[in-house]
Amino acid sequence: MKASSTGRSNFGHFWCAALAVSVLIGGAMPVWNWLVNPYQVFDVDQGIGEPYTSPATNERYRKVSHLLNQISAPDPEQPIDCLLVGSSVMGLLDPRLLAQYFPEGRCYNLAFLAGRPGEILATLKALIAQGLPLKHIVYGLEPFAFSDPVNDGPANRLHPVVTGESRWKFYFNYLFEPSLGDGIGYLFDALNHTISVRYDIDHTGRYQLVRYDTEIQRNETEFVNKQFEQGRGPKSVSPWIMTRFDEFKSLVEFLNSQQIEAHYYLNPLHPSIAKVYGTSELEEFKTRISSRTGGRTIPDCSLLLSENANIRFYDYKHFRTTESTTVLNCALGNGSSQSRQQSGR
Repeated sequence: MKASSTGRSNFGHFWCAALAVSVLIGGAMPVWNWLVNPYQVFDVDQGIGEPYTSPATNERYRKVSHLLNQISAPDPEQPIDCLLVGSSVMGLLDPRLLAQYFPEGRCYNLAFLAGRPGEILATLKALIAQGLPLKHIVYGLEPFAFSDPVNDGPANRLHPVVTGESRWKFYFNYLFEPSLGDGIGYLFDALNHTISVRYDIDHTGRYQLVRYDTEIQRNETEFVNKQFEQGRGPKSVSPWIMTRFDEFKSLVEFLNSQQIEAHYYLNPLHPSIAKVYGTSELEEFKTRISSRTGGRTIPDCSLLLSENANIRFYDYKHFRTTESTTVLNCALGNGSSQSRQQSGR
């Protein structure tokens, strides 16, 4: 039995329509990514909202780009020679607070959301190779940075100078990134003139939790009750990812080889996080960190904010910026001479 010409015609129309839709979608995707720019890897002046306010901003790329521009500037300001590194907990710290510890230096916050030691090592190697005159590092550590799973999404890709990837390939991949969810969220915030997070890429490098700070100012009690509602706390933790401890050791050895003054300390933990890990696991973490710094004594600030913790933390992982001076005093001492003594130099 032969297929009818009508059936063949309908079949052909179907594939033509499918091809047309595919071309339309394929063409619309790069236009969307270029105009909305949810990851902020393209020229931010042509973005929809305020620069560096997309929650999906790729700070790994943007911060390194800023530092490379500082290195290559024909008439640079005082060069950046001091960096804060670590995870999102460190990302909230204003590096200008380090002026009392390194008065002749200029500091920048190079912490990454969910930052891992291997990423930090690769980034520092690349920046130093490009000419960054690095003298000081402050690295605050938390156990969850050595146990939480990896998120290698488009918001977390390293700069091509760090990876050695072609810049053309890097940008091409972002043009065709399926970013509808991240883009719609950013677009919605821009059209409603609301900001949840702001990255201060071109100045301090830190990020600010604008929505949280606004809610605290409006009604702190309501904010605290919502964030720390009974029963919402962490129930379990992931096992240690041993390769991250190895990466941390490699980072320590590299900084030592470059004669860079490195200050490591343990960041404050919310009591709920400390309870889930348990005393034995936290002691194991401290031992593993200390052994990979050659047995050096690491300032332990993990219990620093335990009292009235719910009004000192934004959530179960991030302490409020109002506690920054207290934390840095614990980590580095009360002045530059004491901090150098603690660093073992």
